[in-house]
Amino acid sequence: MSKRAEPRVLVSGASGRLGQLLVPRLLARHARVRVLVRCAATARSLWGDAVEIAEASFDEQASLCEATAGADSLFLLSPIGPALAAQQSRVIEAAQAAGLSHIVKLSGSDWTINPSGLSLSGDAHGHVEQFLQDSGISHVVLRPNAWMQVGLSRVAGDLREGDAIRCHHIGAAVSYIDARDIADVAVQALLNQRLVRQMRERAPGPWVLTGGQAVGAQQLAQIASHHLSRQIRVEAPLPALAQDPFIARVHGQFFDLMSEGHAAAVTDTVRLVLGREPRNVADFLSEQLRAVPIAPLS
Repeated sequence: MSKRAEPRVLVSGASGRLGQLLVPRLLARHARVRVLVRCAATARSLWGDAVEIAEASFDEQASLCEATAGADSLFLLSPIGPALAAQQSRVIEAAQAAGLSHIVKLSGSDWTINPSGLSLSGDAHGHVEQFLQDSGISHVVLRPNAWMQVGLSRVAGDLREGDAIRCHHIGAAVSYIDARDIADVAVQALLNQRLVRQMRERAPGPWVLTGGQAVGAQQLAQIASHHLSRQIRVEAPLPALAQDPFIARVHGQFFDLMSEGHAAAVTDTVRLVLGREPRNVADFLSEQLRAVPIAPLS
């Protein structure tokens, strides 16, 4: 990582859910942010002139080399897909050629990677983690657990239409993490060299990020019942709409592993990095449910 007063950080996946949380946080820390996007117009609509824009494709090495030139560090994130391992490896190769000094990789959940062979997505991320390790570049790997903004995103919608939360893993608890906490940790991993050194000394290896408590579907229903003043139940999900076969298989593997309890582990990494407890599910659901109708008084 550079010792300049204003480190130049390249953010891939910048226009996605996490990237849109990360970029303003980096700008607030006076980093010079360059966003790697497929469409420059999208980046301009999000951030105007506040960022540098590198329009590039994960499948075009020349554009990746151009995007990484002159950057100090890289936040590596790309969508789940069959080509994830090859695409992210190309970005690492470009970063290595450009002389970047530090990479923070957003990886899969720990339980999708270890043990291998249970998750297509986890195996791809594990391949990239090894490629990154072999590159010799200073790096931090973030392995966030299930995101609240993904795993719990349908709760409010379900409850606008009825009195049931639909869940694929009814009998298993999950230590959901708020994407805002992931972004806060990523900022520290990118910009706080002292903290990175301290974490390496304390526990070398990936930073496994979870919420502070594992919560089951029945607990989610209890939280929603309290907030909405009506009884909320838990039901199995409706049949999924048609989707890409690869993504459907990946999601099916996630649900199987979560149902077996693999996503319930809790770590103290967020507290160690941020000096505070992670955001909790009750507060997140409260935010989401504010627009849900309250049962009328009888």
